[in-house]
Amino acid sequence: MLTEMKMLLVDGDEGIRKALVLFFETRNCQLHAVENATQALSAIRTTLYDIIICEQLLPDMNGLTFFENLKHTNDRAIKFLITSYGYNPTREELYATGIDHLLSKPFSGEEIEETIIKFIHSKGATTDTTYVEADKFSKPINNQH
Repeated sequence: MLTEMKMLLVDGDEGIRKALVLFFETRNCQLHAVENATQALSAIRTTLYDIIICEQLLPDMNGLTFFENLKHTNDRAIKFLITSYGYNPTREELYATGIDHLLSKPFSGEEIEETIIKFIHSKGATTDTTYVEADKFSKPINNQH
């Protein structure tokens, strides 16, 4: 399933970028990783991504602002926001910026993969609500329109 999807990771931490790229390469998945929002916005101009995973604390822009900028350019992508340091945006903030799901650090490649797959399955199974059961590494949000 994920092998057919194009994924973009935006994270300022080189170690996380390298680890996740390596992890997804071993699963024959396409994960393009960049370190900041400027690079991500440039990549999005040339590639239509299915999944965008972005850290909240980027060197040049915060994740909420980044996703706000994408709202009208790539609204079909599934959007994940990575948070850390106890930052918990409100559901209203997430919904307003088009973010589908919240991921909390620390996490492993397996946890990211599992969360993405659960999310895709639940999205296909419902019509008006997207929900992934909460666990130790992610927080669901409700996307009722």
